[in-house]
Amino acid sequence: MKCYFHCDTNMYRRRLKHFIEYTAPPLFFIAVILTITLLLSFRNLIHQEILLHAVIIVCASIFAFTLLIRIILEVAARKTAVHARYTYIEIGLKDIIISLYAGSFAHFGERTVLRTLYVIPLKEFEEAGIVNRKKLIIKGNIKEYTGNDQRLGYFFKDGTFEFKEAYYESQGFKEFNELVLPALFGRVETLKQIIDSFNAAKARFNALPPPKPYVFREMEFVKIRKIRKKLQGKNL
Repeated sequence: MKCYFHCDTNMYRRRLKHFIEYTAPPLFFIAVILTITLLLSFRNLIHQEILLHAVIIVCASIFAFTLLIRIILEVAARKTAVHARYTYIEIGLKDIIISLYAGSFAHFGERTVLRTLYVIPLKEFEEAGIVNRKKLIIKGNIKEYTGNDQRLGYFFKDGTFEFKEAYYESQGFKEFNELVLPALFGRVETLKQIIDSFNAAKARFNALPPPKPYVFREMEFVKIRKIRKKLQGKNL
């Protein structure tokens, strides 16, 4: 059973590759045809004084395409970096945690990252499946938290999920019974692996021994104090 799944950041590289494959060849051929046309009509264009305008149009088209590719590369690199860090699925001993990058904004010169956190106790997890061959659907008791990444920090104590801020233990969330995740975690094979891990974690949780009943135990110094009082009462 795998307990951690990263966002499929390769999808941004694939989208960039497909964009270049579909747009670069036609633009390249158009640029070549225009260049050949300029060379063949060089004398006529000079006499009509439109050669400079034609050259400017060709160069501007090439520059615009290059600039567009540059912008798309930066966007893809940015999305790859943030989703690689903030978008993941983690399966704990008693809970399923899903984190999604939800954007960012500048605040007093510092960038604040937002993310959405879904917490699903395995005790209340029902089932998971695939819709549209790309998205994961999960059913159960689901809590959704959205906020500052630093405030949504959490840890596991004896296998139990806990927030670092006590505020989120009792409020600051929405509750619902069905969640459809965006297509961020890979293809069908990976989604099936995630579902198998959910089911294995559910079976593991069901096999856990029941919690031991709470037994009140007095502190040792309290016992000693009571014994002393009893002895003092007898002496009197």
